[in-house]
Amino acid sequence: MLTTLRGFCRAVTSAMIVLMITMTIVVNSLVVTRYVFSYSPSWTEEITRYSMVWLVMLGAGVLTLFDDHIALTMVVDRLSKRARLFQKLFVQLFVLLMGVLLIWEGFEFAFGLDGVLAPALQVSMLWPAIAVPIGAIFIALFALLQVIDLLARIFGGEGLTMPDQFDYMDNSFKTAEDNDAHVSHPGDHGDHRGAY
Repeated sequence: MLTTLRGFCRAVTSAMIVLMITMTIVVNSLVVTRYVFSYSPSWTEEITRYSMVWLVMLGAGVLTLFDDHIALTMVVDRLSKRARLFQKLFVQLFVLLMGVLLIWEGFEFAFGLDGVLAPALQVSMLWPAIAVPIGAIFIALFALLQVIDLLARIFGGEGLTMPDQFDYMDNSFKTAEDNDAHVSHPGDHGDHRGAY
């Protein structure tokens, strides 16, 4: 499973880099055409908007895997270590439920747009809309992994072995305790049991 998760993280990271580079190039070219040539192609807005939808949904899936969505922790920080596990379990169960609902509604919405064309690009609106349920699949799947990991730790196990987040992104939204507990040293790409 660890190899599969690492492969997924590499693939999604690469896709997100491509999307970000595409958005950067398109937006910068728009600035040049608008202020130098007084011309604003309408397709540039659609490309950046649809790329952003894919970027957000793919990123949300990866952040769920690493349990690194932004959160307010003022109350949680005062809980005992065991109580925090139960709190995280509740949150991940809620995320799992929302992911499943978003998959169901998202596919219905996306396929409902199959015959609608984007005004400038003239592509089916299915392609940008399908990012929502696909991202939701990743969110639900990784929330389920988080639930399994938390249940194992609550009942005294070691939890699941997850990829090292530092191999793919910074962990800027984790609490100080989580950062201290799961510091990745340069060149250390070993497995981290129950780290996330």
